[in-house]
Amino acid sequence: MSRLARIWTALLPAAVLGSALAAPTMVYLEHSNTLSFDEERMPGCQILTGDVRFRHDSVLMFCDSAFFYDESNLINAFGHIRIEQGDTLFVYGDRLLYNGDTRLAKLRDHVRMVSTSMTLYTDSLNYDRNANVGYYFNNGKIVDSTNVLTSVNGWYYTDSDEAVFQRRVVLTNPNFVMHSDTMHYNTNSRIATIVGPSTIDYDSTHIYSEAGWYNTVTERSKLHKNSHINDREGRSMTGDTLYYRRAEQIAEGFSHVCLRDSAQQLQVMGNYGIYHEDTKEGFMVDRATLVEFSSPDSLFLTADTLFYTAVDSITTLRANYHVQAWQIDVQGLCDSAFYSTADSTLWMHGYPVIWNDNNQITGDQIQVLMANGQAKEAIVEGSAFVFRAEPDSAYNQISGKKITGYIEEGHLRKIFVNGNAVSVYYAVEEDSTRSYADTSAYIGINRTESSELTIYMNDDKTIKRIVMTPASSGIMYTPDKLTDFKISRLEGFINYEALRPQDQEDIYVPKDRSAFTQVQEETSKHNRRRRK
Repeated sequence: MSRLARIWTALLPAAVLGSALAAPTMVYLEHSNTLSFDEERMPGCQILTGDVRFRHDSVLMFCDSAFFYDESNLINAFGHIRIEQGDTLFVYGDRLLYNGDTRLAKLRDHVRMVSTSMTLYTDSLNYDRNANVGYYFNNGKIVDSTNVLTSVNGWYYTDSDEAVFQRRVVLTNPNFVMHSDTMHYNTNSRIATIVGPSTIDYDSTHIYSEAGWYNTVTERSKLHKNSHINDREGRSMTGDTLYYRRAEQIAEGFSHVCLRDSAQQLQVMGNYGIYHEDTKEGFMVDRATLVEFSSPDSLFLTADTLFYTAVDSITTLRANYHVQAWQIDVQGLCDSAFYSTADSTLWMHGYPVIWNDNNQITGDQIQVLMANGQAKEAIVEGSAFVFRAEPDSAYNQISGKKITGYIEEGHLRKIFVNGNAVSVYYAVEEDSTRSYADTSAYIGINRTESSELTIYMNDDKTIKRIVMTPASSGIMYTPDKLTDFKISRLEGFINYEALRPQDQEDIYVPKDRSAFTQVQEETSKHNRRRRK
């Protein structure tokens, strides 16, 4: 387009131009103190000095001096560069190369871009007026009223107040520091969008995520890719989606949520959970699971709801409703449970039952004392009942006020009954080489009553010896009474093997405990009447 044609085009009304406005337009020189030419050395160039001002469309450009190639629509400007786009955007620098046809401004040295919501600092900035975007490629900084952001590469879109940062991104806030490889940031809303590996560090909290957003004003965030929130005491929360409210110190997780306590070597999992950083308490629901991993044989426990609390160096967990537990050597279920790291004791309430090897333990309340993640003692109080299943439907049984079972290396080695001890023992010839699998080895049923009773077990899990108080009484019944349940079964006997969790996945399968609880209630009522 000739120079005359461009002048004519610039003077035409917009309504007449229509789509022609999209074509390149002329850059106009509006003022200069001096104007000169050097056609030999700089053909086609206007040499301008002193208060130089250009206009291109609605944009004004100021400088100390410039080389203006009006035919090529190019400006090479120097000193106190200032670009004004309306009253909302100002760009400053020491040098400017501007192409009116491409509408691209290249600013160098001490560059500043100032909008109503931020200031951008860099030494090299290209500003594309077609897209209204300024971008730097050799380190830059954006400052707003809340944050300072730095990166190697960056883009700022003036129409939307959106900034994109890449490579060594750092967002510095008075309360935290955020590092990232790639980040989007809105200087108006102050929301940082996480699109790559990123960390947020507070004095007491460390956050990692690869996708999500963080509102730097309200300090609320949504994190949803490989995200975790850690505190300085070894606790962390992970999940498919995490919401973090820093002001309230609340972390909320959805789907595959895990609250891990590394110091206590346990974790609480579920598909929904909340953790309060200030009080160090939280809860988990929807496939809620406790995993205690202080030993290779981890304990898995599930319930409708799991509550977690940490005070000082003590962690407590409360499990409510439909509790099931599985470990290689010990399994159990109950209605509610409580565990504390203060004494490593698991309390089971609400019709509890424990299995170990072929042994079943029931009562009104059971305490399981643990050491290094392994059950060491089981203390049963109220309607206490223990039996061991032997071949051919034979059951060695014990009942009493209080029963303590001692477990070594995963096996029940000793049982002590204190108060109203009653036992049924299937007797075998002492010198018999036959095993319990051979029913002819049974020579009778020994039924005893005593105030106290102690049973010692062999390495092969059979009964080694029984010690009773001197005032004990007992009857040895002949083998033909083996199937007489009035003799061979103690009152309250029932086998709950069908409810026993088979593995760590089976604890999530609901168990029908209606018959179980009914029998337990009737037994407890009978024992209370008997004590009266």
